[in-house]
Amino acid sequence: MHRPALWLTHLMADDSRQVQRISDMRRLHFTYDKIKKGLRDGSLTRVRHGAVVDGPIQQTARARQLELIDATVPVLAGPRWALSHTSAVALLGLPMTRDGAESVWITRSSDASTQHHPLLIVRACGFGDDEVIDVNGLLVTTPERTAMDMARQFGFVTGTMIADAVLRGGSTPNKLLSIVTRAPRRPGNAIARDVAAFADRRSESPGESLMRAVLEQERCAPTDLQIDIFDEHGRFVARCDFDWLEYGVVGEYDGPQKYFRNLKPGQSISDAIVAEKAREADIRDQGLEVVRFCLEDLRNPRAAAARLRRLCRQRGLLKTPWTNPVPLAPPDDGPWQRGALQIPGTGIPEAPPTDSP
Repeated sequence: MHRPALWLTHLMADDSRQVQRISDMRRLHFTYDKIKKGLRDGSLTRVRHGAVVDGPIQQTARARQLELIDATVPVLAGPRWALSHTSAVALLGLPMTRDGAESVWITRSSDASTQHHPLLIVRACGFGDDEVIDVNGLLVTTPERTAMDMARQFGFVTGTMIADAVLRGGSTPNKLLSIVTRAPRRPGNAIARDVAAFADRRSESPGESLMRAVLEQERCAPTDLQIDIFDEHGRFVARCDFDWLEYGVVGEYDGPQKYFRNLKPGQSISDAIVAEKAREADIRDQGLEVVRFCLEDLRNPRAAAARLRRLCRQRGLLKTPWTNPVPLAPPDDGPWQRGALQIPGTGIPEAPPTDSP
């Protein structure tokens, strides 16, 4: 059995919090009355049966999942197992949703039985030695296996968000696909295969990945990602998250942390918003239209897709997709101006020399 150590402290939101078994607290002369009082006044929080943690309940899904793992690992026994699915996502630092976050997930060998308890879900499907890694003494499914497990279990959108992050971390689509092909009869493989084909390392945030995936489900996914836009002089204008250049449309996902993340030294949120408005105006000056998406669009993707389709209909399909303009030559780039002589004191170039006498 894997033994817990102080292996979670670097991942926890608050290093002062420590999951404690009530049986261990009793050996340290804590009375049941004192423990019950702590639970009532909020100085202790129950993580699971027989385990508590100092302070109130954690506010983020990752922090709560890590404490739940820390409380559950000591009581796990039986055949070889690895932390998987949402538990692996939390431990590997991959982006999280609330899918499965209220339970610890483990995978056992394929001859074990699948179990589903309120705080522990056991999947019996086995894993190869190359599908698990050691995380501070615990066996955890690899990022690739984790992404495909999440796609199988929770569907295309969640699977895409995690697979995109795995590719950004240095993996490849072929590695994702190999996880699927080695277990051809596993439930959910069709979705996992679609995720492996659709995943793209160029998605720069979980929100962008989720938006792209829901638009794909609505059959209006971006044509391309991370398009660099330049003006007619070759000057950089902007990089946009999504594009539908056949309609002259680009898209941006505005996550809740966008303006905080892009703040420059000494810049306020208001300054960043004004700068973003100016940036959008510069994009429109290049003959493009901008469509923006936000968290609300993830909750209502059908409305977001309808808004995008209306804009594309208004723009109309271009004869050729929009492309960056060929930079204009500088005004003094003609062959004779470069060698021209100036009339002294005027700055006016003399007429170019001719071959006539």
